[in-house]
Parts: sequence; C-alpha cells; structure tokens
Amino acid sequence: MPATPRYKEGDSVNKRRTAGVFLEIGPAVGQVISQREKRNKKGVPCIYCTVRWEDGRSSEHAQHMLVPAP
Repeated sequence: MPATPRYKEGDSVNKRRTAGVFLEIGPAVGQVISQREKRNKKGVPCIYCTVRWEDGRSSEHAQHMLVPAP
C-alpha cells in the first residue's frame, strides 16, 4: 500500500514535541521544501518531509510529527 502525503511543498508546518504524556506544538514555523518516501525496517513505506525553519535551519521529519501551522 503506497504512502499518502499529507502536505505539499510550500505548506507551513509546526513540529510536534512530546513532553512525557503531553503533546506540545513547537513555536517555530517552517515550510516544507521536499518530500521523499522511505521504508521502515518492516518494509512499510513512510513519507518524510524536509522542512526549512524560520531561522534558516533545515531538517527531515516523518509527516506524522508535523502539524499545519495556524
């Protein structure tokens, strides 16, 4: 079964932060610059997004760790 992307290139997103039992939304807003499909060790395809943050950094995150920015 193919993975379905939640976000498009150019979408604004925030990163979820897990703090114990609670989920918080990070204060930094980023923009999705690219996406790629990777397979986990079970062979299930997952979508990973490369995000460019406001301060110029970029990082790659699984799409389930991102939420749309307000």
